[in-house]
Amino acid sequence: MAVAGLRLLSHLQRLVPTLDENPAPDIVTSLASFTDPRDPWTRPEAFETASALLVNLLRRGQTTTPKFLSKMLAILLQDMVRPSFTKTKNSAITEQGRKANYRLPTAVGFGDSEVEMKPWKFRDVHILTVFRWTLGKLDETTIQEHWPLVIPPLLAILDDEAIDNKIKGCEMLVALLNITPSWLLQKTGLGEVFQDTLMPYLSYLPSLTSEEQSICLLEAVYPTLLLLLRARYPGSECSAEKTAVLDQMVRIGILNGFSHAGEYVKIATVLMNRLSDLVNEMGIMSVKHLKDLLPLISNVLSAPFGTAHPPLMLAATVVLQAILLNDWPRVGRYQAEILKGLVLCWCTMNEDACESYEVDNVKIAVQQDIRLLRESVRTKIVEPLDMDELLHDDHQLSDLLKTGTQCA
Repeated sequence: MAVAGLRLLSHLQRLVPTLDENPAPDIVTSLASFTDPRDPWTRPEAFETASALLVNLLRRGQTTTPKFLSKMLAILLQDMVRPSFTKTKNSAITEQGRKANYRLPTAVGFGDSEVEMKPWKFRDVHILTVFRWTLGKLDETTIQEHWPLVIPPLLAILDDEAIDNKIKGCEMLVALLNITPSWLLQKTGLGEVFQDTLMPYLSYLPSLTSEEQSICLLEAVYPTLLLLLRARYPGSECSAEKTAVLDQMVRIGILNGFSHAGEYVKIATVLMNRLSDLVNEMGIMSVKHLKDLLPLISNVLSAPFGTAHPPLMLAATVVLQAILLNDWPRVGRYQAEILKGLVLCWCTMNEDACESYEVDNVKIAVQQDIRLLRESVRTKIVEPLDMDELLHDDHQLSDLLKTGTQCA
């Protein structure tokens, strides 16, 4: 039915060219509703047809009407998106899209059902797709004009208890941050509001949250938080404020995550992958976490059944590589812990005689880590371990340690 309607609009566009010059907002809303192929109502043909119609419509409208796109986006946000969110209040912001100085509890009547309070979630579910499409068409100039119309719906989606909506909210926030000047986040105070909204997502772990949903949410929230921090604190140096937030992400997200859900191997893999991003973002400031992180990484690498899930072992070697590159002045005192994990990982792979593309990648990564470890401990502060003695005691380490010796 939807495809038939889109085809009819396509024919009308060819028969009535003036339709593109002054399109009704309802038409644009209908077309924008089919711009996300992940929606259950959007078939591939509907997505392609709607996207093509919107491209033609916007191109012709901009050639005939000054500021056509800005005016159309304002109408969509004001008349189509906003009515679905009017009852979904957030005490953290004002009506102008700024941080509220005083947060007051939102009054909710006993007779107010969630269906009535959140029509965008139950009745007008297409509005989320329309809102996402609208965000994608805004730029650094138009976002400032439409800021009060964008922030309340976005925070309503992020605050919703449904995991799927939280993930969609992260995607929308990324689109917003990519076009928002840093000074605007500072001026409105929304950077802190977004941060306070996203940080609890790091604790959405099994068994309270399903493993599949937890993986999807964690994969979405870590990059979003990092992008938010870069927008709030621009510049190459890691400021004290930015470092404090990254410290929280390591402690609350990574360390607590492994403590509560480390037995879920896919969750552990996601956390390891995100940990490497955090270490690279913090640089040398991540050194304060070595006493907690290196034993954790070593335990992952030395797990006796690690070859059952090579992606986790590979993620651990990548994190270790990031630590050796960023914190090399301080890793000397932990060289025994690091070497233990790498050697046991190597022995496990050889004993299990696993031959696969993934295991081969892990072996290469372990060899690279051994080279980096040798380079890192070339200092007078700490005496390097004698790897030749290990080679003499266990000949199966020859491929590992001789490779490191070549680069020493």
